[in-house]
Amino acid sequence: VLPNTYQYYVQDSEGCISVLTNSITINPIIPLTVTLDNDNPTINCNGDNTGVINAEAQGGLGNYQYALFSDAGLTNEVSPNQPTGLFTDLLAGSYYLRVQSDDCEVTSALITITEPDPLLIDTANTSITDVTCNGQEDGSITVNMIGGSGIYQYAISPNLDRFSDDNTFDELAPGDYIIIAQDSNGCFELVEATIVEPEVLEITTASTPEICVGEEDGTIDLTIIGGTAPYSTRLADEADFVQDRTSFTNLAAGDYIIYIEDAQGCEETIIVTIDTGVDLGAIVEPIYGCNGNFPSNYVNIVLNDPSIEDDVLFGLDTVDPMEMQLTPIFRELTPGTHFISISHANGCIATYDVEILAFEPLEITVVESNINQITATVTGGRENYTFYLGDRDMGSENVYYITETNTYDVTVVDENGCESTASIFIEFIDIEIPNFFTPNGDGENDMWMPLNIEIYPEIFISIYDRYGRTVYTFKDNEDGWNGFYQNAELPTGDYWYIIKLNGEADTREFVGNFTLYR
Repeated sequence: VLPNTYQYYVQDSEGCISVLTNSITINPIIPLTVTLDNDNPTINCNGDNTGVINAEAQGGLGNYQYALFSDAGLTNEVSPNQPTGLFTDLLAGSYYLRVQSDDCEVTSALITITEPDPLLIDTANTSITDVTCNGQEDGSITVNMIGGSGIYQYAISPNLDRFSDDNTFDELAPGDYIIIAQDSNGCFELVEATIVEPEVLEITTASTPEICVGEEDGTIDLTIIGGTAPYSTRLADEADFVQDRTSFTNLAAGDYIIYIEDAQGCEETIIVTIDTGVDLGAIVEPIYGCNGNFPSNYVNIVLNDPSIEDDVLFGLDTVDPMEMQLTPIFRELTPGTHFISISHANGCIATYDVEILAFEPLEITVVESNINQITATVTGGRENYTFYLGDRDMGSENVYYITETNTYDVTVVDENGCESTASIFIEFIDIEIPNFFTPNGDGENDMWMPLNIEIYPEIFISIYDRYGRTVYTFKDNEDGWNGFYQNAELPTGDYWYIIKLNGEADTREFVGNFTLYR
């Protein structure tokens, strides 16, 4: 029966005919079709079987069966009939999907599952740089990839779970490393690399001493192994390295710092001592002292090599052995320039200039320079004076404040150890606190301020009214109080004060009251 709307009559064997029936509609069958949820399925990593085809059939009479083939003729079956249209674990390639229903079948268009290019190590652009010097950690590995998908990321042992976009790993110590290189799909390759280090750079030395101080005929020879040849050397006072130089001649006595550098720039430093045959080196310096407060001097001579003392002579302002002496002591030299000569039995001789300074006798005077203040003045001697007030070390301070009436001894000691003392009697003058003032502008008693406070630069004074309110404060010897509070005159009456001297040796505090008269 074709799709349409039908009505019919019924006739029995007697020829009787029924009335016309109701309408019956025969609908057409919907054509069988198949829909794919992804027309271009892909595989994450080259060679993986992660391809997926998912299809859904519509129309026909149902009871669908799905099968997958690799050719359009449907002869090479990949997956037999199954009740669902989901096919997984597929390799890259060409596929055709067949759907059968109870009444017909349909075949999909070509389905192509693609895969990225293989993820490969670009060996031409992958490099390993070994450690330059034994014990260093400056090796590096650079890995480059080709193929795969998207952006590459890299991780290196022992932190194989930490990936970054940087394909170069530097500051590496010698050892074996594994590098994981992966693309944006998680496809990865492993790179194994080994970083090596050269042998330790070792230097042995042989030297010959200078025959006599100043002849500069010592030698040094080096033997160098390890590191990376060729080797270069330079002395500490040289600017440039010299390749393949291992011998040094015409050297004076002393310590020589030699820098050794191999072809990789690895450096070692050695110190070689050129010994002397006769060392007439010495420390020659004037030493100053005192006889009382009068300066004295002598020349102190200390040989670098005390073992030669029995073989040398010492002279003052002469090199004539007949005028020289066995002992290295010269006292009370006249001020001016002199020279000390030291002569060895083998004929070597050395001279040293010495400057003798002139000093006047050390003198000190003391005066009462202010209320309760002593000032000391020093002449002569050698500067960098140290003062003592009695037994108390005052350092370089020459001004002192007293807190009681007494006779004070002030002593000065100069850098040469000379000493001079002076004494002074001083009567202590205490501060005076006025018990009233009259701020009426007549020029007398217009300000309230304690007297004799000049030696208390840190003094602090607070003034209060009868209610305990602070009406004025002043410090550091500034002007006193004029009887005003917040630009208004305060009335006649009693006011109270607290005075803190804050002196270095006088920390007393005073509390009392005074009267303001208008």
